[in-house]
Amino acid sequence: MASKEGRCQRTPSGKKKAQMFIVTTLFMIGLIFTVQQLIFQYTALDLSVPFKENSIYLLRNTKEVINTTIRSTPDCTVFTANIKELKDFLDRRIPYGGYSLSLDYKLNCTKWANSYPQASPMNVTLQIVGKTSETASRVYFYSR
Repeated sequence: MASKEGRCQRTPSGKKKAQMFIVTTLFMIGLIFTVQQLIFQYTALDLSVPFKENSIYLLRNTKEVINTTIRSTPDCTVFTANIKELKDFLDRRIPYGGYSLSLDYKLNCTKWANSYPQASPMNVTLQIVGKTSETASRVYFYSR
């Protein structure tokens, strides 16, 4: 009878082994999850590669920003302040991207109300020099 009782009894060390297995498994899952999250923070798709290699995108975006600004500004004096602010921003920000951007503009407030085909109130010359290319454009902007 002693042998039957010995088989039916559970030893405290068996419970401890099962508990340690569960705790170890949960710890390992947490460790793997944490390492995975740390690795994901340093990996990402670089969607800006085409934009870094083609200065035409920078040129188009700059034209679009100027066009949106001039069309949304009701007064030439306000626009003068806005375009100066944009030029200062571009002078500070763009060189960090590996480009040299030159924005020269001529603004004539007496022609602010003109529309195409009349003379434009603002003429802009954009020149972008990148690592592998140089792009230039002369653009005429109208407020209307």
